[in-house]
Amino acid sequence: MAARSFPRTALALVVVGALLCLAARVDAQVAPGQDAPPTPGGPPAATGNPENVQATQDARQHFRAGMEHYQARRFREAIQSFALAAQLVPSADLWFNIARSHEQLNEPALAAEYYQRYLRDRVDPPDRAEIEQQIAALQERAEAERAARRTRPTTGTLRVEASVAGSEVRVDDHAAGRAPIALPISLLPGRHRVAVVREGYVPFRSEVQIDAGVVTAAYADQTRATEYRAIRGPRIWTWVVGGLGVAALGTSVGFGVVASGQQSDGRLARAQDTATVSDVFLGSSLALLVGATLLYFVEGRAVGTERVSGAGTSPAPTTAANHASAGVLRPTAF
Repeated sequence: MAARSFPRTALALVVVGALLCLAARVDAQVAPGQDAPPTPGGPPAATGNPENVQATQDARQHFRAGMEHYQARRFREAIQSFALAAQLVPSADLWFNIARSHEQLNEPALAAEYYQRYLRDRVDPPDRAEIEQQIAALQERAEAERAARRTRPTTGTLRVEASVAGSEVRVDDHAAGRAPIALPISLLPGRHRVAVVREGYVPFRSEVQIDAGVVTAAYADQTRATEYRAIRGPRIWTWVVGGLGVAALGTSVGFGVVASGQQSDGRLARAQDTATVSDVFLGSSLALLVGATLLYFVEGRAVGTERVSGAGTSPAPTTAANHASAGVLRPTAF
């Protein structure tokens, strides 16, 4: 069979040339009912049909182009050129060359079909037994490929594990269960979004590539969410000013009681002076209490934050960027 590993150049050229001569001979014959050819000295008789000659020349050009494509391993282009030549001048060897090209392209079903055409159109082929064996082998390969395509898996499998049991697992925004998930998840090939969520932990999100017939394992290493509380400064001056205000109010009340007693004793001038002092302390008390209220809000502002939960020792507050980058997904295909 090594001698047939390339298209039959010489034999095909002989066949094309023979067909060209045959076409010229047929066209030179006299059709029934026509007059005999003219005697010498008259107009010469036609020796060929120009259309058939042109078709044969075109077929030869397509054949040579197919040979060039085949030798350059452009087998698809070679098939097209051989097919164009066969449309113009059918030849069993052209079917053979097309079969060889399909065989090089790993298309056993088409190769077997064109080898069968070769045996059909070739008169007593000397290599019939060898070609029939090759056809049987190609048909067996084609059937094995069809069976493989029928049984080929169309989905992949995803296994998800999480470092925290009870975490909710979501795939493509659909709930898939809670970790640990005993059964693998069947998915179509392609990229899929995986999220693992648990209260008190940073939400874990990433993507995995699923391939048909392949099990992909994904592990979510979860990080505890970090919480902070505000650190507020001490309200020292608030309580100092507030205490003074309360003391001034008490003093004002005391002087008011004394002034009332003096007025009862008929000491009106003395009672008036004492009442004036009481009013002064009352006004001071009101001013101090208002100031203490303002200081309560001023001194109550947050001056920092402190960690109250979560892993790590850094006092910096957790930001949205920290949440997005927490955790590493490690897909493993096997």
